[in-house]
Amino acid sequence: MTPETIKKIQKLIGATQDGVWGPQSDKRLDAVLEANSHGGAQIPDSYWPMLSKIESNDRPYAKAAPSSGSGLYQFLRATWLGEGGQWGPDMTRAFGGYNPSAEEQLARAKTFTQKNADALATAGVAINRATLYAAHFLGVGTAIRALNAAPGDPIESVTSEQQRKANPSILPPGGRVIDFWRWLERKTGDKVQ
Repeated sequence: MTPETIKKIQKLIGATQDGVWGPQSDKRLDAVLEANSHGGAQIPDSYWPMLSKIESNDRPYAKAAPSSGSGLYQFLRATWLGEGGQWGPDMTRAFGGYNPSAEEQLARAKTFTQKNADALATAGVAINRATLYAAHFLGVGTAIRALNAAPGDPIESVTSEQQRKANPSILPPGGRVIDFWRWLERKTGDKVQ
């Protein structure tokens, strides 16, 4: 294959487009093939009850005070609407006063999380409860940066100032990526790497 052809393949699989096939390209290709071999990256069945417990203590109409976070999985309004859900007009209540069933919340959590899982797998990140929760907590783009970073990298190099201000005990000044990984492990019971 020519370097130009290799670059095109690397672009498709999300690898560095340097025109040279190496271990990173192999890892990305393996992740893409795995994710697509069974209709998407596999999400552990144990993820859903863990996520509901962490996010809402299993309360279907829990409302986060400082944000629009609502329900079992603490959907933000924009995410919920993006997954096809309805939102009522009362911003002081979960889902704006709309009361989706636990089944609807789970169905929308599954479609949203599948997108995260597929993006993680394409980026070469192993799928488990810790990595999925990182994507839920930080957003998938930031999670990929944090999960693919070196353990000793400063947390400031992979997260935004807004994220750090909102979560100072989890993403403290002077913190390292490894500290975030350890927090994920304590939270989910799974290791990042």
